[in-house]
Amino acid sequence: MASKKNSKDEEQKRVDPETFTGDGPVLIEGEAKAEAPAAPEQLIYIGPPIRKNGIGLRTNQVFIGGHPAFLKMLYTEYPHIKSLFVPVDRLQESLKQIKQTGTALNAALLSLKGV
Repeated sequence: MASKKNSKDEEQKRVDPETFTGDGPVLIEGEAKAEAPAAPEQLIYIGPPIRKNGIGLRTNQVFIGGHPAFLKMLYTEYPHIKSLFVPVDRLQESLKQIKQTGTALNAALLSLKGV
């Protein structure tokens, strides 16, 4: 059974801005609610392990805050490597695609063979 909202309580919460004296909390109609800050992007690397020029990258290594800047040299040398960093929440889907011949993730993985 649904309860009926008390209109008297509703009136007490709304205040006319012209007559407001500054006492107590005010609900202003149409006021946007503050949104919670977005969580930093979490990426997981699903490619082969790479050790090159002092840079080490492991399979299943997680990075918070997007693509790591210290891997810039690898990004320029192997342009497809960026696609092997996938959002953590899409890991299962990405692992299926990496095994499927002809997908972008599979092509990126094959481009890194022998690295």
